[in-house]
Amino acid sequence: MQTLGILEEKRLKFIPHQYWKEHEFCFFLHDRLVQLLIEYENSGIKEQVSDAFNEGIIKNNANPDDIDILEFMKNHKLIEPYKHHIRSHVTLALTSDMLHFLYEALSCFEKRKFSVAFSLLRKPLKEHIFFLSWLLADEDDFISRFEANNHTTFNRISKEKKIEVFNKAIDKFAINETFDAELIWDMIYSKSHHNGFEPILQRATHLITSQGELLKTEDYSFNFIFEDSQDNYHYEFLYSKLPYLLMFTTHLLLESFNKVSAVNEHTFNHSLITTMGCYEALFIDGRSQTISRMLKKQLGSLLKCIHCKEPIKINKQNALGFYLKEEINCVHCGLQTEFPLYWILSMSNLLITKK
Repeated sequence: MQTLGILEEKRLKFIPHQYWKEHEFCFFLHDRLVQLLIEYENSGIKEQVSDAFNEGIIKNNANPDDIDILEFMKNHKLIEPYKHHIRSHVTLALTSDMLHFLYEALSCFEKRKFSVAFSLLRKPLKEHIFFLSWLLADEDDFISRFEANNHTTFNRISKEKKIEVFNKAIDKFAINETFDAELIWDMIYSKSHHNGFEPILQRATHLITSQGELLKTEDYSFNFIFEDSQDNYHYEFLYSKLPYLLMFTTHLLLESFNKVSAVNEHTFNHSLITTMGCYEALFIDGRSQTISRMLKKQLGSLLKCIHCKEPIKINKQNALGFYLKEEINCVHCGLQTEFPLYWILSMSNLLITKK
């Protein structure tokens, strides 16, 4: 499979072939999150506090046109509606803004507009992901900072605090062993980490940079201005890290939206398995692919060719088609057949739960 079939091949023509699948996988995660966002926005989740608010208005003989909904709920001890109002609005708004930036950044990488692409990645990686993590990790702390003087309470956050926030968020994931808070901090914020985004994000945003050895602008130069747009270094750098961070973001948002309003457990489970299964097939050694091993164990009796009856293994050759298109290939007789993964997972009641 030369591509994943997520994007038209003509969109990939400027990206080296060896990175096509990685680029498509990033768009696959982006599109999954867009769909999640649309479903929640259409569900009216943000308006769920209206009943509690209206009840309070009637009880206090107040005029709703003269009242700030947040102040009213806070002053009248409507604590859970107050938290829900902030939680839902912030989660949806941050997610929407982040996905706009990610879409444009990934589109710019298709055109080798590296400086623009990395500049657009800066806000999602350094800000959106962290604030969404904070809201999931410690809602009370986040709200207390958000409701007053947030220009100072959310400013100059230490490395230790950011790692703490990431750790607490990861602890809430159903699948959390894949992610490491210190590694995420290094990838996003470290000025001295050779494989981190911070130096390249700063250089893409500023013509002259100086803080740290990796950020010093060379003599007779401006950042990115004289680079060869045909050099493939940036793709090698990008796709060794961005899929990991977007997988983290996917888990983060699945848990965040589930907290806003519970997702159907089978839909939630299917999203976890398919996204993680694709990630493992692309980036993880076969012996360490926990999702495929789990499915083999739980669905072993069903993973048989309907033609030759031989057992079918989920491996790097067929895993992507299995998770993305719900089809499977038999290596014994060559038959390709549909495999209704969502339905089978639901009927088998196979659920991934927090340890």
